[in-house]
Amino acid sequence: MEAIFIKATDVSPEVIFSPGDKKYLISGWSLPESPSKFYGPVMKWIADYGDKELNGATVNFRIEYFNTPSARVLREILDQLEGLYKKGVKVGVNWYYDDESSKDEFEYEFAQGLTIPISFVEKS
Repeated sequence: MEAIFIKATDVSPEVIFSPGDKKYLISGWSLPESPSKFYGPVMKWIADYGDKELNGATVNFRIEYFNTPSARVLREILDQLEGLYKKGVKVGVNWYYDDESSKDEFEYEFAQGLTIPISFVEKS
C-alpha cells in the first residue's frame, strides 16, 4: 500500500495519508475544478486500506475554505469514515475551526447523522 502525498496549490489542499507516519491530513483551500477527481485517490485509499490502516487513527481536516462541490465530496469522505467506524474500525476525526460560527456550520452541514467521534479543535 502506498501513502498519498499531494502538495497544496492555490485551489487544492495538501493531502497526506501516510500509514508509516500515522499521519492523515487534508489541509488548505479546497476549490479544485473537479473535486471528485481530486479526492478520488483519497476515497479509493480509504476504501482499499481504511479498515486496516485507519484503525486507531485520527483523520485531521484543517480546511481553510471549500466551495460547494468540494463540500459534497468532503461529506462523502466523512461518510466513508463513518462506514468504517460502524464496522468496528476505531477511527476518529479532528475538525479544525476558526470560530464558533464555523464550528456550528460544520455541525449543521456535515456532522448531522454521523456517529464517528469528531473532536473540534480551534485553530491557533
